[in-house]
Amino acid sequence: MLATAWLAWQALWAHGAEREPLWRDLTARTLGAPVRSQLAAFDELASLRAALGPSATVPPIDFQRRRAVLVAAGPRSSSAYVLDVTQVREERRRIVVTIRERAPTVARQGNPQLAFPFRLLTLPRSDKPVELDWQGRS
Repeated sequence: MLATAWLAWQALWAHGAEREPLWRDLTARTLGAPVRSQLAAFDELASLRAALGPSATVPPIDFQRRRAVLVAAGPRSSSAYVLDVTQVREERRRIVVTIRERAPTVARQGNPQLAFPFRLLTLPRSDKPVELDWQGRS
């Protein structure tokens, strides 16, 4: 009985009231290479730069109103690996970023080199934890 009530609460309240927050993708305007796989939210520029590497260039972010979210896949063997943001949704207790990784194909082989695919997003400032829903490779 208690387990059923907990499952109902999780389904109806904790993960309910979904909406898509106004998120922005700053990846194309960012120079950097996070060298490890990670999901991290940043409220200040210094820690974001540290995560992107010592020579990182980051576009302006209003950290009073927004927070940066970095999703990095870690090292890959080709420049053809790409991370796609398929959805960002805000629930009552968390924000979920859904990512799908595109691997090289015969038509899109890329260059054989060490690459570090990542996405840098900004979200409206919130105290909710950001979680990653990694959909795998396509």
